[in-house]
Amino acid sequence: MASHLKGVKKSTMTNGIRRELCEYKQQNLACTQKQLQQWVLEKFNLQVSQATISNTIKRSAEYLSAADIPKDEAKRHKAAKFPELEKALFEWFIHYQERVNMNGELIVTKGKELLKKMYPIDTPDFHFSQGWLERFKSRHGIKQYRRFGESGSVNMEAMESNLQSIRKKLDQFAKKDVFNMDETGLLTVVICCNEDGSEKIPLWIIGKYLKPRCFKNVNLGSMDCEYRANKRAWMIGILFQEYVQQLDAKMDGRKILLIVDNCPAHPKNVEGLRNVELFFLPSNTISKIQPCDAGIIRAFKMHYRRRFYRNLLEGYEIGISNPEKINVLDAMNLAISAWKMDVNSSTIANCFKHCKLRLLDDESSENQEQLNNDGLQQLQNLINGLKYRNAMNAEDVLNYPGENDTSLSYLRMNK
Repeated sequence: MASHLKGVKKSTMTNGIRRELCEYKQQNLACTQKQLQQWVLEKFNLQVSQATISNTIKRSAEYLSAADIPKDEAKRHKAAKFPELEKALFEWFIHYQERVNMNGELIVTKGKELLKKMYPIDTPDFHFSQGWLERFKSRHGIKQYRRFGESGSVNMEAMESNLQSIRKKLDQFAKKDVFNMDETGLLTVVICCNEDGSEKIPLWIIGKYLKPRCFKNVNLGSMDCEYRANKRAWMIGILFQEYVQQLDAKMDGRKILLIVDNCPAHPKNVEGLRNVELFFLPSNTISKIQPCDAGIIRAFKMHYRRRFYRNLLEGYEIGISNPEKINVLDAMNLAISAWKMDVNSSTIANCFKHCKLRLLDDESSENQEQLNNDGLQQLQNLINGLKYRNAMNAEDVLNYPGENDTSLSYLRMNK
């Protein structure tokens, strides 16, 4: 059908244009779909329907997190046979690509697992072939896998340039007033602490169930943490806003800088902030210059698992049946103890220094690597004490890619 607007192209948007639309919406949250429709018309000379606008915004996380997308790329992809499954799989991919060495085998394995979970009755006989994998990557703009922990994924020249602006910002705040917040895949646990290690914010823990059975007769308000829930147990935009607003109220007149990574779950506009200034780290630099990723989360996970395996060993010794079965409340108590009692201020301060966010920061004067190795050896000793056959080693336990789904590394979680 011919367009009623002469000289205006009526066409499907490329993925590159869709991403620009999502970025524009993220910066202009009050824009209606009608206004976004007009913006596309004026900027790209394209007439698109409101349904197209709506569908694009719903997939913002996909378009914003994909690698660089050329604007003239192919516009259409073969439709997915199980779109809801692929949506869940892509969300899982985005959530873990910064934390593990992602590859096609992991994606296919997770796809098969999700197929059984989402279609438990009469599970479809679907073959996750190499062809499907390539189409999945194409549909979701996955050009290459990010290698966890590799310096090559970071543009070092760009990072040095970014560090100059970061240092300029941090120089406006005392170390006690600079905080970093990030999430780790234990349930999801939200960690936040300040630069000199003198203040650890109580954990936020995000589970799948709002009221697990184990919460019966438990006063959650008396626990030194906050519990929230959504169906995937992940951080989402609305929870991030609540977290930041709560931290803002807690500061009560004290001005602080909160450093966070630049991801779709962290919206840039949080209303009503008086005490917290948000500072978003540039993309593709997080593995290098985010303190939580520089060792704080790793230390927390190591201490959590050390406590878990110690309890497990003690349970076997005194004859408890199935001591590996723990519920959400048990996991929360282990996490709280690991954070409050085990992750110390020197570890936190050293991780901030390691990122060189301040010009005068050198490598840690303490041998943080030796401290980490000692903790890792303690964890390995506990695992060895269980005498599992074909047990994972401590390093693999810390970096297991599906820890959310297997519930804290191959132990089972009960509601």
